[in-house]
Amino acid sequence: MVHGVFQLPRFQIIVNIQICNLLSDFVMFFLTQPIPLLPIWAGYIHGPFWSVFRIGTHVSSVIGSIILGQQAAALTMCFVRKYQAISKLDCQNEISNNWLICVACLTQSLVGFWVTLYYFAGIDRATALNYIKLNYPNLLEKFIELEDFQLYLKNEITSWFILAAGVMTVVFTAIIIFCTARMFGLLRNLENQVSPVHLKKHKTAVSSLIAQLFTSPVAFLPPVASGFLLSLESEHIQVISWILLAMTSCHGTINCLVMILTCPPYRTFVKNKMMSLFGKKRTELS
Repeated sequence: MVHGVFQLPRFQIIVNIQICNLLSDFVMFFLTQPIPLLPIWAGYIHGPFWSVFRIGTHVSSVIGSIILGQQAAALTMCFVRKYQAISKLDCQNEISNNWLICVACLTQSLVGFWVTLYYFAGIDRATALNYIKLNYPNLLEKFIELEDFQLYLKNEITSWFILAAGVMTVVFTAIIIFCTARMFGLLRNLENQVSPVHLKKHKTAVSSLIAQLFTSPVAFLPPVASGFLLSLESEHIQVISWILLAMTSCHGTINCLVMILTCPPYRTFVKNKMMSLFGKKRTELS
């Protein structure tokens, strides 16, 4: 029964969020292992993506950006889906699937545009070394020793990339705030029309989504903070960036724990899976 619940579109999106969260941790913590080279806006990767698969730093960063963008899009769509589910309880305020499709297309378009700009923000090795030679000649030899690294310049493309990130954040936040306000408004109006048990389930689901939202800064704020510190040319930016990267790599785990604690169906689903797994192990041992 619980497994059947997760076949519903709304719960499939929730599961997709958890997959994206854990995947981002796996990519950052194990596959890429990024090492920033601040105060220059540059870095390289030390994980299997490069050492085994020979996937460069920039392409690896683009892959990470896609996963990060899909996290934000999936979380936004969770709020939209839940708003649609609650609106069906009130025929006068029910929203159509067309509205849902429009929002989904908007979120994916914004993520796609943002990732595309990031991809074109990368520069080739020769241009990067020439920039370092002109601006940081004392670091040139160390960069030449690196087999692969990526450097980003403050130019028109990076400006558009930062602007696109800001627009995406504002749009996603506006959609979430709008859906949350409408959901609480509808639930308030439906208090005398819906059973207390059913109403409590909806309120719990909304609270769980809000809890998920509050874990998002763990993933999104560290890159923003690093960029801010870079612009200030902070003396200890390298050490701070390591700490911020470590925080980001824990985001998926934190998000999953919050999901287990705040979403009863998901908690039951995980509990049953764990009980089933331990049950099989005990049977094999006996």
